[in-house]
Amino acid sequence: MLLIATSEEMKKCDNYAIETLGIPGILLMENAANGVVGSMLLKYGGVVGKNVFVFCGSGNNGGDGLAVARRLFSMGGNIYIFLLSEPEKLRGDAKFNYEMALKIQKAKSKDDVFEIVQLKDVSELNYYPRPNLIIDAIFGTGFKGRVQGLFYDVINWINQQKIFTISIDIPSGLDADTGDVGDIAVRADVTATMGLIKTGLVLNLGKILPGKVYIVDLSIPSFVYKKFGIKTFYVEQADIKKRMPYRPFNAHKYSCGKIFALVGSPGLTGAATMSTLSAMKVGAGAVIAGVPESLAPILESKLTEVMKLPLPETNEHTIGWNALDLIEEHIDWADVLIIGPGLSKNYETKQVILNILKRLNKKAVIDADGLNALVDNLNILKTLNAEIVLTPHHGEFSRLTDLPLEKIRRHKIDVARDFAMEYKVVLVLKGDTTVVATPNGEVYVNPTGNPGMATAGSGDVLTGMIAGFMAQGLSAVDASICGVYLHGLAGDLARDKIGELPMMAMDILNMIPDAISKVMKEEKG
Repeated sequence: MLLIATSEEMKKCDNYAIETLGIPGILLMENAANGVVGSMLLKYGGVVGKNVFVFCGSGNNGGDGLAVARRLFSMGGNIYIFLLSEPEKLRGDAKFNYEMALKIQKAKSKDDVFEIVQLKDVSELNYYPRPNLIIDAIFGTGFKGRVQGLFYDVINWINQQKIFTISIDIPSGLDADTGDVGDIAVRADVTATMGLIKTGLVLNLGKILPGKVYIVDLSIPSFVYKKFGIKTFYVEQADIKKRMPYRPFNAHKYSCGKIFALVGSPGLTGAATMSTLSAMKVGAGAVIAGVPESLAPILESKLTEVMKLPLPETNEHTIGWNALDLIEEHIDWADVLIIGPGLSKNYETKQVILNILKRLNKKAVIDADGLNALVDNLNILKTLNAEIVLTPHHGEFSRLTDLPLEKIRRHKIDVARDFAMEYKVVLVLKGDTTVVATPNGEVYVNPTGNPGMATAGSGDVLTGMIAGFMAQGLSAVDASICGVYLHGLAGDLARDKIGELPMMAMDILNMIPDAISKVMKEEKG
């Protein structure tokens, strides 16, 4: 797994490396430049005879840009450095690199192109040759707020050129912590980010604007990152392969995991179907679906491999209070419970759910109407002595916590971490980027999935997958990490096969075997 840092965490690591370990800041800047050039060579190629525009701000990001310009000049590029602030604003290592650049400009031969220009107006760019490559070193990870004036005009000009662009550390104008854009941001082809991935590169517009992200090794020892307690991780395919359950030669259906699912109500038999089938698709040995008795005939025709348990029901044909004894009996049988998909918001059914939750001593995945029952009853979670996974989308999480949707979107990692730690559960907070937060404060960011998965029933498939892995012995954390990754990968494979627009939840479910096969056959993805 790769570590993910906030801008403040990365700043602390940089400062510690410089002030405590004695690593010169100018060396870190040189390492940064080397990494940017290496990223360029991987994705763009050489620069001999190419016109390279390097746009530099007044901070250390601009200093990195000046160091990159010097490197590219030595590789045969025609270099045009455009300063967007007065040179007098440069400080420290950035100023040192600027002074080196001035000396190069003065000493170069007349046939060499190495120009330094203090840009006053974007129209001045029309007097220079059209660039073949653009280096964005305007704003770094410390940028917050709005882009205005010349900075806005230059970023807008960069985006209009449709020329290969490399951003240093983060695309200028993108918030390094939230992935938000105030007014405008560079749309890069490559982003060479320093030391660690930044949270703003995995959330919101930060998933789109950076292009291909390369991590630059600054030669800061890894113990420094551990010292500052960075607990956010970016999941890779190899992490899934090593967590997958192992099936011994003498396995039988009950040794491979028993799941009891409380699911379904009129109009929502699909949720019952997909959550239970997906549990079996990932390897659960036996699944029983506890459903309202009037719906059992419907599910008999929809589900072949999943066993059905008809339960006493309310006058609205949802699971009723009189079902509790049968439910308790099957809870005792099961290794893992699924509670919620398609259960309805019926008051009596809600009381059944709350009664079960208050006495819960089994591993469980709670979703949909199971989550709705917890609204105003969250403290139940603090009393439980079992591994519990909650799988809300943003709307459900907002109802659970009273947090505004905008705060959840902007600060997803933080709010997920805080909730999981307070209530001692594993929280799978779904969305365009799904995160898995744990009771000990770790957060795992998932890289798979696509917009085609925004379809009814997709979450039910995920619920079943997580439960299926838990039933086979994986911890709630590992089951959630694997379930989320493979769910997204199945969606990606479905997209590759049929496209995003026609995708339905059953398409995702049907690609689960292919997703598992891909992970198990490949070491890297």
